[in-house]
Amino acid sequence: MKHSHLYELQPDPYDYTQRRTCRVCLFKDVTNAPQLSEMVREGKVDAALIRAELVLEPFVLLAAANRAVHQSAHNRMSCRNLPAELIYSLSPSRNIKDSLITFGIAEHSTHIIAAIFDDKSGKEMKKLAKLIKGTPDDLMEGLPKIANVSVIKKIYQVGNPAFAEEGLSDHIVSRMVSKDFLS
Repeated sequence: MKHSHLYELQPDPYDYTQRRTCRVCLFKDVTNAPQLSEMVREGKVDAALIRAELVLEPFVLLAAANRAVHQSAHNRMSCRNLPAELIYSLSPSRNIKDSLITFGIAEHSTHIIAAIFDDKSGKEMKKLAKLIKGTPDDLMEGLPKIANVSVIKKIYQVGNPAFAEEGLSDHIVSRMVSKDFLS
């Protein structure tokens, strides 16, 4: 697919055998979110469908994807599958249900990010794109226009005006990772 990006993830920097890939594509103006949401719940789609307005930039998404792969490699996943673990990894909360509801596709979603693990050829993303009634867009250019910074700051509880926009993604990733250590 023209607008999908393939990223290589390595959960353990000393073990090259654990390398995984994650193919990501942004879809705008999605009109069939209720059907897609139902397909995800029924297990008919093996992909993470994420509310794009809650992802500040690709770095945040990749940090969550790498965390999910790391948890999988060390048998510490909190969810049943890798796509759900990716959505859970985006959240600062330890509550799995709230995380999936907040960051996963909603019935009113109009912009979504589709992420599929281990799809080097892009065949699975092409199949998924046929199910999504929306327009694929470039992740790097489209995501900053869609991201709702005020809602993102509220979710991650990063409301301090002293934080510059450039450092916001660092604070978000810190909140995502620290949920394992803070109660």
